[in-house]
Amino acid sequence: MAFLNLMGQQGQGSKNAFDALNKALDQSQAIIEFDPEGLVLTANDNFLNIMGYTLGELKGQPHRMFLEPAYAGSADYADFWARLRRGEAQSGEFKRLTKSHKDVFIEAAYMPVLDKAGRVTKIVKFAYDVTQRKLRDLDLEGKVAAIERAQAVIEFSLDGTILRANENFLAVMGYQAAEIVGKHHSLFVETAQRDSQAYTDFWRKLNAGDYVSAQFKRIGKGGKEVYIQATYNPIIGADGAPVKVVKFASDVTERVLKDADFSGQISAISRAQGVIEFELDGTILTANDNFLKVMGYSLAEIKGKHHSLFVDDTTRLSQDYQDFWRRLASGEYVSGEFHRYARNGHDVFIQASYNAILDLNGKPYKVVKYASDVTKRRQALNRTTELSHSLQSLSAAIEEMAATGRSIADTMEQTRVAADKATACVTEADASAQALSTATTAMDGIVVMITDITSQINLLALNATIELARAGEAGRGFAVVATEVKNLASQARHASEQIGAEISGVRTRTLSVLEALETIRKTVDAVQEQVVVTAGAIEEQSATSQDMARNMQVASDEADNIVRVA
Repeated sequence: MAFLNLMGQQGQGSKNAFDALNKALDQSQAIIEFDPEGLVLTANDNFLNIMGYTLGELKGQPHRMFLEPAYAGSADYADFWARLRRGEAQSGEFKRLTKSHKDVFIEAAYMPVLDKAGRVTKIVKFAYDVTQRKLRDLDLEGKVAAIERAQAVIEFSLDGTILRANENFLAVMGYQAAEIVGKHHSLFVETAQRDSQAYTDFWRKLNAGDYVSAQFKRIGKGGKEVYIQATYNPIIGADGAPVKVVKFASDVTERVLKDADFSGQISAISRAQGVIEFELDGTILTANDNFLKVMGYSLAEIKGKHHSLFVDDTTRLSQDYQDFWRRLASGEYVSGEFHRYARNGHDVFIQASYNAILDLNGKPYKVVKYASDVTKRRQALNRTTELSHSLQSLSAAIEEMAATGRSIADTMEQTRVAADKATACVTEADASAQALSTATTAMDGIVVMITDITSQINLLALNATIELARAGEAGRGFAVVATEVKNLASQARHASEQIGAEISGVRTRTLSVLEALETIRKTVDAVQEQVVVTAGAIEEQSATSQDMARNMQVASDEADNIVRVA
C-alpha cells in the first residue's frame, strides 16, 4: 500500500486534527525516517531510547547499522529495500541490534512516502518494541520444542478427532501420521473402555476445560499394549472457551512392566516367606500372615512394639544386638540364621535377611525382613549332630572291641602254637610208649625163653639126680653140683617169673599210657581244631568290626558335613 502524504491531506481536515494525530503517533510509537537509499533522515525519542543512540549519531547512517553483518549482506536484505523503493510497504517482526549490540525485537511497518508523481521520496518506519514478548515467546517456543523432543505430543479437536501427532507419539504407538490424523482418539483404547460411561465422561470433562492427568493403558498398532503417563490439556481460546486438547505423554511401559514384575516378585515372596517391616530403631510397622503364623501373634499384638520382643533377655541386652540395629540403620544388609522366640516361648529358627530400604536420596528409612521358618531343619541338624557324636562314640567302642578281638586272636594263635607243640610232644611220647611196648613184648619173649631154659635145666637136673642115684657114691660129688644147678635154675625161674610179672606190669602201664596219650592227642587235636575255628571267627569278627568302625566314622563325618553345610 502507498503511504498517503498526510501533509497533502490537510485540506481534508483541520490542522489541529493532524497535529493531534502526529503527536499521538510520536508518543506511542518508535518512528524513524529513511531516504530511498536507506540513509537515516530523522528519528523520534522513542526510537532513540530503544536503540540507545542520539539523533546525531544516526543521521546520514545506513539502515544496515541495525543489522547483523550476515543479514546486511544478504540477497534478502537487498530485495527488502528494492521493494520499498518500488513503493511496497513491508511489515512484520524484525530482529535488530542496539548501539551496545544487544538484540531488540520490533513489530514494525516500513511505509514508503510518495510524491504527487508516485515516486518514493522517503520511507517512514513505525515500530513497537516487542522484545519482552518475543523473549517470552522464544522461551515458550523453546519449552514447547523441548517438550516435543522429549515427549509424545498429540492434538485433538474437542470431539476427540486427531489433528496432529509428533514423531515421538507416532514411534510409541507404531503408526504413521497419515494412519491416525482425522481419526478418533478411541482408536487407542480397548473396546470395553471405548463403550464405557467413564470414557464419555473423560471427553465431557476435557470439553468443560478441565485437564486430566494420570497413567493410562493404550493400544498401539497391531494391538500392542502401551502404558503412558499423560496430561490432557484443554487449550483455551480468546473467548475463554476450549478450542482443542493437547496431550503430553511419556512412555512408561517398561517401568510399568518392571513395577508389575517387582510387585509380582514381592507378592510371590510374601506368599512364600514371612515378611515384617521395622522403623530404623526396630519398631514394628507391619507383618504378613506367614510371619504372624510362625510367631503365633496377631498384627495388633506386635505393631508398634520393638523387635526385641522376639529375642531373649541376654540377646536384648548384649552389645551385639545394639550393633545389629546400628548396622541396619546405617544401610547395611544383614543375613543369616537367627534364633527367635514365638509367643508361647518355644524356639523358632529362621533363615532371614534384614534389608535396609533407601529413599530417593539414598538414605535408609525402614528395614524389611524376609524370613523362612527353618525350625524343623535346625532340629533335624541338632539330631544329626547328636547322632554324629553317638556314631563317633560307637565307632570308638567298636574300634576298642576290634582291638580286643585282635588281642584274643593273638592269644588264640599262641594257644594254637602251644597246642601244636603239645600235639608234637604227645606224638613223640606215643612213639616212645609204642617203642616201650615193643620192648616189653620183646622182653616177654626173653622171659619165656629163660623160663624154658630153666625148665629144661630143672628137667636136666632132675635127670642128673636120677642118674646120680643110680650111680651111687660115685655120683655124690656131681650130685652136689647138680643140686646147685637145680637151685640156680629154680632161682633163675623165680627171677624170670618176677621179671615177667614186672614186664607184664610195665606192659599194662604202657598200654594205659598209650590209651592216655591217645586220649590226650584226640583232646589236643580237638582243642587245636577249636582254636583254629575260634581264631578264624575272631579274626573275621575283628575285620568286620574294623569295617564297621570305618563306616561309622564315615557316617559321622557325613553327619558333620551336613551340619556344617546347613
